[in-house]
Amino acid sequence: MSEVGRRTLFVLGICVAWALTSVAPLLKYLSPAKATGALILGSLSIAIGMSWILRLNLRPREISIAWLLLLFLALTTAFAILYPISLRHTLNIGSDREDALRIELLAIGHHQYPYDTRTFLGNPPTPLPGAMLLAAPFYALGHIAWQNLLWLALFFFFTLRFFRYRSTALFYLAVFLLFAPAHLSDFSSGGDYLTNFFYIAIAVTLFSRSLNHSLYASIPAALFLGVALSSRILYAVILIPLLSLTLQRTFRLRAAVLFFLILLSTCAITLPVFWPHPLSQLLLQLQQNANKLRYIPTVIHPQWTLPLLAILVASAAFWVRMDLPRLFLIFGAAIFVMLAPFVITFAIHSDKLRYAFFYLSVSTLSFSLWALSRCEHSEGNTHLIPPAKRSPRTA
Repeated sequence: MSEVGRRTLFVLGICVAWALTSVAPLLKYLSPAKATGALILGSLSIAIGMSWILRLNLRPREISIAWLLLLFLALTTAFAILYPISLRHTLNIGSDREDALRIELLAIGHHQYPYDTRTFLGNPPTPLPGAMLLAAPFYALGHIAWQNLLWLALFFFFTLRFFRYRSTALFYLAVFLLFAPAHLSDFSSGGDYLTNFFYIAIAVTLFSRSLNHSLYASIPAALFLGVALSSRILYAVILIPLLSLTLQRTFRLRAAVLFFLILLSTCAITLPVFWPHPLSQLLLQLQQNANKLRYIPTVIHPQWTLPLLAILVASAAFWVRMDLPRLFLIFGAAIFVMLAPFVITFAIHSDKLRYAFFYLSVSTLSFSLWALSRCEHSEGNTHLIPPAKRSPRTA
């Protein structure tokens, strides 16, 4: 395929990824005609923005870091304004994701089982112990939502290291955080769904980079990754492409030791909360999500077939040459095949979750990391790029 054709597909993919996570709030607050117009305008802006960053990346000098600081200030300001409003629930009933962590940690503090509680919306809490542990310092400070600011700052640093150019990082963060209404709403209301992705991406990248150093340097990265993975069972599928990448980067004994430490860390965080019957209690907790599959025909047993399909997609990593962007692509695809059937059937049948496309955020964010990285790679192969700019950042 020609270079123009590949770039066109990348632009189209980024537009679709943004639209999937933005369509829900647009349809909720705008008429169908206005929402469609907003999606078209947003997609055109993304296409223009990608051509703009292409020209910026061809320049011999990077854009100033001040642009990223300005974007971080804008997101922080939005949080400072919108978070207090979300607590009053004046615009709508709001999100109970922060409340789920709060009541879980409150129950733990009183030596009670955290999953017997209910949020202010009457929903059972779903964050697993890893999310509780990472939120605990902010619970002690009185506002769990403040963790979003910390992980946002670290995610900014992650994108600066992940992408070759600052302009690409700025574009990614602006499009998928500031100008994606669903993501901005979750972030500014204290939700942890977006934050979960932040620390999973950071943990995986730290682990990948630690493979370039001694085993002792990899141990803290492996332990942190285990904690991050124990935040939601959904993220366990990333271990499959990560194992492929590790085996391609280091010898098998070291890979076995590191993955043992990852699983040990996950179990050490997760199982004590479900004691004295950890396996049965954990399975019972995971059964809470089975209700979301009720519109999928039971004859195909979606509770088993969808995770197995995700594992099959993730296993494609063993057949390709792995790098960090490709890991995010395969991870995003595996999550998509697991969640898309539930999202689509709910959109058709249920008024309560008719706008549940936000659940695809993990897939769209992961795909966009890969797509924009590959755009940079194709740009780096052009003869117009100065030699100093052609050296890609490796994981």
